[in-house]
Amino acid sequence: MADTPDNHTIALLQEMRREMRGRFDAIDEKFDAIDERFDGVDARIDGLTHILTLMAGHSHDLDARVEALEDAAKPEI
Repeated sequence: MADTPDNHTIALLQEMRREMRGRFDAIDEKFDAIDERFDGVDARIDGLTHILTLMAGHSHDLDARVEALEDAAKPEI
């Protein structure tokens, strides 16, 4: 009869462990889904950064071309 309370306690602790493991697994799945979404966001941000860099370079080239045209159009005194 002394073995019964110990076995019952162990069984309850094992049940609690299974429930906690199930909940932890559910949380892990949610975090995995969030990580996947952030991977997509990272790719979009990288693409936007690339586009902005290209636009800045093009704008710089246009500024240089306009300055060259302005210098060429200045009348000589």
